[in-house]
Amino acid sequence: MLSLQAYEQRVASLKMLHPELPDQAVTLVRMIGFLQRRLEDALQARLADRQLTHSQWALLMLIYSDPAQCIHPSCASEVLRQSRPHMTRMTDELVARGWVERVREDNDRRTVKIRLLPAGQAAIDSLLPVMWQRYEQLTGGIAEDEVRGLDRLLRQWLLALESSGGEGLEGTKQ
Repeated sequence: MLSLQAYEQRVASLKMLHPELPDQAVTLVRMIGFLQRRLEDALQARLADRQLTHSQWALLMLIYSDPAQCIHPSCASEVLRQSRPHMTRMTDELVARGWVERVREDNDRRTVKIRLLPAGQAAIDSLLPVMWQRYEQLTGGIAEDEVRGLDRLLRQWLLALESSGGEGLEGTKQ
């Protein structure tokens, strides 16, 4: 995997070839990608001893956070940004473990939801303190006011991307 430093060196080389290259914007967007992968790897490492993937954990938490602890797979797929075939595989694995079940809607037998089972609830209960600690460790090197500032900036960036349909942030710079 290419390190951030190596990536920045390549961007600098490109900047020499193309002086108009928005190197800071290119690097920032790429840095977010590097950060996302590193965070997922760090969270995955904490889940590995339970033979649980980060995606499965995210699915369990999505179901757990629903008031009925039951969710449509298509909704989960959209929220977690996972393909429907991948969502089916993850659900199959969690069903095999006895942590969730697929249930049909009474009024429409074609509609399926994923529901949390007591064994899944117990797994979540045992993992929550471990995962909370990990999240705190992952942000522990940043001062609390900086975390709040980063949160504000990332929300602003995400909202701008969502409102522009991902096309760009024209007119949002001050």
